[in-house]
Amino acid sequence: MTIPTGWQSAGLDWVAIWRDMYDRERAQGEAATHPDMERSADQYATAAARFARNVKRVPQPDAFMQWLLPQLTVGDRVLDIGAGSGRYLPPLAAAGCDVIALEHSPAMRTQIDLLVQTAQLPRVTTIADTWPTTPLVQCDVAFAVHVLYAVRDIAPFLRAMDASANKLCVLVLGLRHPTTAVLPLWQAWHGEPRLPLPAAHECMAALAQLGIVANLTVLPVTTPISYANEAEAVAEMCFRLRLPYDDVHQQQIATLITREWQMSISGEVIVPLLPPPNCVIWWYPTKTTVV
Repeated sequence: MTIPTGWQSAGLDWVAIWRDMYDRERAQGEAATHPDMERSADQYATAAARFARNVKRVPQPDAFMQWLLPQLTVGDRVLDIGAGSGRYLPPLAAAGCDVIALEHSPAMRTQIDLLVQTAQLPRVTTIADTWPTTPLVQCDVAFAVHVLYAVRDIAPFLRAMDASANKLCVLVLGLRHPTTAVLPLWQAWHGEPRLPLPAAHECMAALAQLGIVANLTVLPVTTPISYANEAEAVAEMCFRLRLPYDDVHQQQIATLITREWQMSISGEVIVPLLPPPNCVIWWYPTKTTVV
């Protein structure tokens, strides 16, 4: 389903609304963080390898790649902002694109390097930086998948995408944050609902406020969130619930997961609630300077 252009900001300051939702969610998370949780300058230091294993369980091209690949032509310079472990690099390289993987996390870049070597992807360049870069990376198509939730001030991020791309700008965001389906575990453990991060609705309104007319295409939800085994699920939930990954908490979270979630015959752990639908937010670059 594609929603027509013309989204309205309704006179509200959606950039400020985004920032406020971000601040509230982060403050709640910090207040709930166990004092013994391992901290690192790289927030993905302990999670990158697990993340890479989990995303590889999703066959490619996934729903987003099925949407994006027909928009591309051979030789396109494609910028993947916040490339993570590089899940989209193989299908983009196979489509004949020159791919720039922008990733600030050293642990995630290690996963990208392993993928590039094992899959032999010569048309991939990795950049260790945050977005926006200085100077801006120039490209034909710029996209960011589930990245914007971690960005407090989105106006510079969105304007830079608009200024960097020649053909197309694309964001993928959930109608709500993709981890919404696992949030009942947050309430079960911490005793309060997890505050929401801003997502697709707030992004569309913020784009309208910035003078960028975007389209929104809703992707189908076909499968629940799952983990390869209990150990993977426990490690992820210790990370999400802001807990130390020690024997005591591993056992407690395993008990909680057994009570709240489902186990398949093959040993996969399945979250019983479907995640919110993902939305492709896309626009043709305007090089806008509207405040």
